[in-house]
Amino acid sequence: MKLSFANRPLANRSFARKALLPAAIAAALLPFSLGAMAGDKPHEGFEGRGPGHEFRAELLDRAGIDEETRDALKAASDEHHEAMKELNDEYRAQRKEILGEDGIAALKDATRQVHQERLSKLFDEWQLSDDDRSKVEDTLASFRDDFKSLIDQDYEERDKRHAAWEELRQTHHDALAEVLSDEQIDELKSTMMPPRHHGGPGHHGEHEGKPMPEAPAA
Repeated sequence: MKLSFANRPLANRSFARKALLPAAIAAALLPFSLGAMAGDKPHEGFEGRGPGHEFRAELLDRAGIDEETRDALKAASDEHHEAMKELNDEYRAQRKEILGEDGIAALKDATRQVHQERLSKLFDEWQLSDDDRSKVEDTLASFRDDFKSLIDQDYEERDKRHAAWEELRQTHHDALAEVLSDEQIDELKSTMMPPRHHGGPGHHGEHEGKPMPEAPAA
């Protein structure tokens, strides 16, 4: 028996926007988001095409959820994604107005310093050679640049965006693996990832336990 919940009213949109605001602010707080280097991703929603898509589809099948309700879930997921994007855009504009150019520049500089201090501490603990340090730093810098290029591109289909993202993530993960062990890559991820707070970005599924972000939603 297929279950349908599609006709149930959605929560008030104004309330939803207020509920999402803390997460959006937390996600946008670091201009050079350390999380973007270490495991954050935009929320894909329950019906997203991320790595867990097959698992979610199996859950829906086992729960007997009908197609109409699945479509409603996807619509809600898409609406959530757009709301998060809008909130992030609004926050960036507010941050620019509050901090000004000098304040934003200072915050970016502080972020770079924290980033470098964390990396240097790890490299010292691992006793990496200067050559290996440079390789890891170059890989992270390359990933950051490629990540920015990818999110600026428009994809008509989520599958294409996901495929491009997986290729990018795997390429840079393999580059790190030439220097670091799996345990070191995990530690790098944990060290560079911002703290996870209830109701913040991690609460919405951005962190997937990998040193690189998961595929962004379309």
